[in-house]
Amino acid sequence: MLKFFLLGFVCVGAGYDQKCVRVGSEVIFNTYEECAQYFDVVQKDIISRDKTVSMNFTCVSSGVLEDLL
Repeated sequence: MLKFFLLGFVCVGAGYDQKCVRVGSEVIFNTYEECAQYFDVVQKDIISRDKTVSMNFTCVSSGVLEDLL
């Protein structure tokens, strides 16, 4: 059974002052839908606190990660 992880970037600021970091969740999701739903909740929560934050995440299958390792 495939598992899914949330991988992506979080950026703070704008223009040349923007700083970004690559992040990945330690939470393992059983379905793509659970992963995407979790991202929606986290994104809404963080952006509601700070409008300068931008997030770009993708739910990635554990099979893809195993192929890269």
